[in-house]
Amino acid sequence: MIRVMLVDDEEMTRGGLKEFVPWDEFGMAVVGEAEDGRQALERFAELAPDLLLCDVRMPRMDGLELARRLKEIAPDCKIIFLSGYSDVDYLKSAIKLQAVDYLEKPVQLDELQKLLAATSETLKSEREERERLSGMKAAWNRSRPELAGRILKRLLQPGEEVEAAWPDIRGELRAVDDTFPAEGRWICCTAAFGHKHAEDTWHEDACRGARELGLPILAGIVDGIGVACLALESERHLEPVSLWLNKMTERGGEDVRSRRSAAAGHVFQSLTRLRGSYDESLKALQYYFYRGWHAVIWARDLQPPPRGGLLLFEKDYFLNFEDTLRRQDFDGAELLLDQGVNELLLYPSPDIDGVRTKLFRWYVAMTQNYPEAMWDFENDELWTSVFVTGELFTIRNFMLRRLQIIRENQDDTSSEKSVIRDVLRYIRNNYGGDVSIAAIASHVYLAPTYLCLLFKKEKGISINEYITGYRIKKAKRLLRDRKLKLYEIAAMVGYQDANYFAKVFRKVAGCNPSEYRDSPEEGAV
Repeated sequence: MIRVMLVDDEEMTRGGLKEFVPWDEFGMAVVGEAEDGRQALERFAELAPDLLLCDVRMPRMDGLELARRLKEIAPDCKIIFLSGYSDVDYLKSAIKLQAVDYLEKPVQLDELQKLLAATSETLKSEREERERLSGMKAAWNRSRPELAGRILKRLLQPGEEVEAAWPDIRGELRAVDDTFPAEGRWICCTAAFGHKHAEDTWHEDACRGARELGLPILAGIVDGIGVACLALESERHLEPVSLWLNKMTERGGEDVRSRRSAAAGHVFQSLTRLRGSYDESLKALQYYFYRGWHAVIWARDLQPPPRGGLLLFEKDYFLNFEDTLRRQDFDGAELLLDQGVNELLLYPSPDIDGVRTKLFRWYVAMTQNYPEAMWDFENDELWTSVFVTGELFTIRNFMLRRLQIIRENQDDTSSEKSVIRDVLRYIRNNYGGDVSIAAIASHVYLAPTYLCLLFKKEKGISINEYITGYRIKKAKRLLRDRKLKLYEIAAMVGYQDANYFAKVFRKVAGCNPSEYRDSPEEGAV
């Protein structure tokens, strides 16, 4: 529907136009009126008209001044001028302002209808063209990350291949972003992601953050790693890069969905040499294993490994750990684990895969000495869910928790393991807020997949089923208080959508919350 606004200081003229013009035949509707240009301008944003029928001569602000103002804020809006004066100068001014046409008063209805029919076709055609261009722009914007990723992937090939393909690559770069400099100085940064959401939002965040800091950027995802090439004013002008890296890693705080870490390589002076800075950055990025998520690591700050071996890699140190386990010296075992981890924090080994493997070997020693206190999941499942994807603190806390369970199992005959008690306690304390599997897994230092498997094994139901059941149980108790509205109860037990809460309640309890509240057995939980 084409929205029309009538602007005339004569009420009779506005009323006649509304009554006698068959607006719907032209796909139009009158959405508002104004007595002069100033009032029309005040109401324009609210009414958002596509077409104005506007008198030329009006008090306070005439039609031509209104048209000048609208040309700046709404250039697509069409104007048909009306006037009782055959004024050539006004007519010329109207044409300069790209008015649709100019009609003299008294307006001839058949002449106006012909003009409205033509204007309707013009507006519809222009709207379709804008929608087509908008769709093309949206499609282009959606494809830009992929195209940028392809260019980066070509730039990361061996140097001689990049040199040979440089003319083509430069052409692609100009097509994707003609503002990105092909000459100058750059630095390559990389990003690792702890959650799919963090990866999916990275490109938009990276480009927006760089724009805010005035940093030209070429960014994309290459083989699951965020890669950004940032153009610099000079080799020493790295403060904006540092601010950008902090922006990329600070978002979301402790939210597990926002987990990112970032690293920076060295400055280079030819885009054909991007690979060297990328390799440095990627090597530095792996050190988030020691520093945790939301870390920023500069390749220039990495220290060479210490001379001699690390405790974790020494055979006698591992045999000592096994001996403390056999003697049930759990304090000693915990001390040895902490010493090994603390040494790695002081002197991080570049052999991160080796560290993961050694720590997993320590865990296997725990399972072999105390199989009755562990779970019978396959070791490769645990290897994938904890030791491959977790950073050092996650693995350490996981192993300390396992030691705690072994210790408790020596005196505790309960079948409910310590970690499950922690999970249940967390749910009971937080059921009205965030009790997502990701949040719980982070709290107990377990991978989400592993947590789900463990909970199902110990409790016989899925963790989501338990959370839902606990929330509905609490809701039934709250329904005893008739002062509480249903939407208030929904929010108190963790459901912001009252309709969804009612649907879940009906599925679990077999009736609606209001029916439960009114039933004779109400309150029996």
